[in-house]
Amino acid sequence: MQATWLTRDGARKFYNIASRNALEIVIGAFPDWPESRCGALLEICKFNWDRGPIPTAAILSRTAGLILSAWEMRDHIAGVMLVRDGDGFTPIYLHRVKLAFLMQTPNSLWVEFDPALKELE
Repeated sequence: MQATWLTRDGARKFYNIASRNALEIVIGAFPDWPESRCGALLEICKFNWDRGPIPTAAILSRTAGLILSAWEMRDHIAGVMLVRDGDGFTPIYLHRVKLAFLMQTPNSLWVEFDPALKELE
């Protein structure tokens, strides 16, 4: 069996499959949310965290309870900073996006409640 490198089209197909699977993971973690909001959350976090679709979906799935608790305060906060605490995460509710980007480190992940995300009710 001979190993070959992925072509540009092959890499694009692989990424599209991974993105669909990631969306299914997020939908499973947020069953009461519409698919459009789950997709938007996944895209926002992929961009902010600079991670691929599957690692992003895994973290979102693992922290869904913390995100849902913060979501209840969405009219009063800009989002939640998830700070690694041993095997889990500690949520920090922030009112300013600028502060979140200043605080973001390799051990913390910013989940922004972007206005577009809030509109997908």
